[in-house]
Amino acid sequence: MFRIASLLLLIPALAGQMTAQVRPAAAPVPGESLASLAWLLGGTWVSDVKDPSDGSVTHVENRIRWAPNRHAIEFDTNFNGKPHYNGFYAWNPASRNISFFYTSSEGDLATGTAASDADGRILRQEFDIVHADGRTGHLRSTTERDGSDAYWFTAFMQKDGEWLQVFRIRYERKGD
Repeated sequence: MFRIASLLLLIPALAGQMTAQVRPAAAPVPGESLASLAWLLGGTWVSDVKDPSDGSVTHVENRIRWAPNRHAIEFDTNFNGKPHYNGFYAWNPASRNISFFYTSSEGDLATGTAASDADGRILRQEFDIVHADGRTGHLRSTTERDGSDAYWFTAFMQKDGEWLQVFRIRYERKGD
């Protein structure tokens, strides 16, 4: 009986040693790996986008905030008050980059990577889109800071081996 009791007391200690061997050397500090995106957090980014074909205007509101665990940055984008995009950025420890994922109200899924330039002024994204009907596309975008409360968002698509600008939109931050 004494031996069984002694073994039972050793189990937690042994389990701790086995767990320690499987754990990474150091847990990531919440928010640290996403620090290059921190300037986007807070407020509501807004833009009124005019359609060149018919002159109609789409009011866009984009809210960007920390996820509750601070290991992701969440965003949701509304067009004329209706949900359109919902997604998040997170650090990918295997590829050592910032990955992002979002869905659209049409059922599209986008997955890609994001990286800031050395001074943190330009965020470059490269991503793939799978449309709800199964078609796919490869895109690039830049988010370029314009002071502390504005940015230019530019999207590019590839055509005949060249990257062509599809649109460029200026967003301004408004308080919540």
